[in-house]
Amino acid sequence: MKNNVPLFWTLRILVAVLFIFSAATKLMPVESFEKQLVDDGITNWCFAPILAGVIISTEFFLGLALLQNHLFKKIILPATAAMLIGFCIYLVYQISTKGNSGNCGCMGQIIPMTPIQALSKNIITLGILGLLFYISPSKNDNQYRFPITILLACFALVFLYIKPAFSCDHALESTTHMTIPVVTVPTDTTTSVAVATEETVIPAKTEEGKTESKVKATEPSVKVIQPKEQVIEKPAQPTVQRRTSIFAPYTTFNTGSANLDYGKSIVCLFNSDCDHCMNTAKEICEMNKDAKLPPVYILFWGEESQAAAFFKFAGCSFPYTFIDAGKFFRLLEKAPSPPRVVVLNEGNIMGDFTSETFSKAGLKEAINK
Repeated sequence: MKNNVPLFWTLRILVAVLFIFSAATKLMPVESFEKQLVDDGITNWCFAPILAGVIISTEFFLGLALLQNHLFKKIILPATAAMLIGFCIYLVYQISTKGNSGNCGCMGQIIPMTPIQALSKNIITLGILGLLFYISPSKNDNQYRFPITILLACFALVFLYIKPAFSCDHALESTTHMTIPVVTVPTDTTTSVAVATEETVIPAKTEEGKTESKVKATEPSVKVIQPKEQVIEKPAQPTVQRRTSIFAPYTTFNTGSANLDYGKSIVCLFNSDCDHCMNTAKEICEMNKDAKLPPVYILFWGEESQAAAFFKFAGCSFPYTFIDAGKFFRLLEKAPSPPRVVVLNEGNIMGDFTSETFSKAGLKEAINK
């Protein structure tokens, strides 16, 4: 078997393609993989872009390094096996804490895999690596410059592509309290004072002996007019304490400006070509036709050219804006993937739905809270 060159290269190419494909899928989009790392508690949004870049770069490097001979048996095969073992430990932890549900992110969003499916794939790949180690010929191809060149090239290209931000974005932290301004209505207690001047008519004789009336001004008399009681309508106060939500920065939509934290509103996070998002939007349109809903606003991620087709399928349109993938996936928070539908009342989340939990009855109940 050690001299079976076709088998040897077939297995090498198979594992190499698997690693390269796995790295490539994590880039489509990379923000989805970053969110996976945050949701699993591995890191936070401050360092998720950097960690994602390191993992993807390493996968690209190992995939390409498997296709060359330098340090193949000494470093490349053991390093590949070590990375797979690390993935296996992570998957076992994920299964033990969250169960075998959802997409583990091993193949990005292109090929969704459950943790058990990914674990099985990794175990099989480890078996192939063991076979490769056994049948690999011992050579003296130990020039470090070739693997190091591949490593540096992979890291440089990946980090140039994803352009990770080396700082925390505090604008997308958890919801914070905001003091409600107290509106004081002034009461007019001023007493109106009317000044009336009394005039006295005094008869007077002229030089011709005629009598004329002469007006003599006297001291003015002051009459106090009591003010009428005024009924002043006080502005309606919020029924809940007002907060600043993570959606507050988004105020500009295709129809104009809006404050998402004012009163009741429905905020939808949709991918413009997502089937689940389109079906959810269609249900919201049906509800809006049956009974007027609070203002609905959509935060889109995707191609702007797809908006028309999206609303055509939904059966109606709502104010919308497109945001970049990095902000979009942070706004998803605990939702594993779009859609996310949030009912807000003065910035407070009254209802939070994903594709699995959304229902017309649930949305109606959240609106009526």
